[in-house]
Amino acid sequence: MSRPKALLRFYAISAVIVLTAAVIVAGYVNRDRLKLKIASVYASVPPKAAPGNAPEPSNTRDLWIVAPWVLSALPECLSQTFEASGTSAYVAARLPAGYERQLSGTRLRYNDCIVITRERDIFVRRRRDKFYIPSLAKLFKRGSSLALIYESRKRAILRIYEPAPPGL
Repeated sequence: MSRPKALLRFYAISAVIVLTAAVIVAGYVNRDRLKLKIASVYASVPPKAAPGNAPEPSNTRDLWIVAPWVLSALPECLSQTFEASGTSAYVAARLPAGYERQLSGTRLRYNDCIVITRERDIFVRRRRDKFYIPSLAKLFKRGSSLALIYESRKRAILRIYEPAPPGL
């Protein structure tokens, strides 16, 4: 590149840098003046007439969710007290002593939630809503507390739950 073009390019880049710095400094110095101020405005709106017929009842469906975190999302039933994630061996080592694996078909009730273990997955029902913890989920129990180990690909998650107090 020729010397005059290089010098012109240098001046252009320098000007952009100086101008950017000047805009930032000016904005900082005048930050109180640049605040957006919105004044309240009174607008009168004529009232609307009530509909002539009663609203139709909505046709609600039961909720059906597939999620490994579902027990953590039901604080009325169980409250999560511990979580560990990593390899299957690491998570299995973090499971406290005394927890026994729940066999397929075991039904556990916590307030208005029913937890049903199956061979490789877990089904949770709360009132009309149904939740499903997918394959490779194992449920363990010690006293009234639960431990859930969920494995997906190369990652495993351990969550430990205590029953929620009644009436929560």
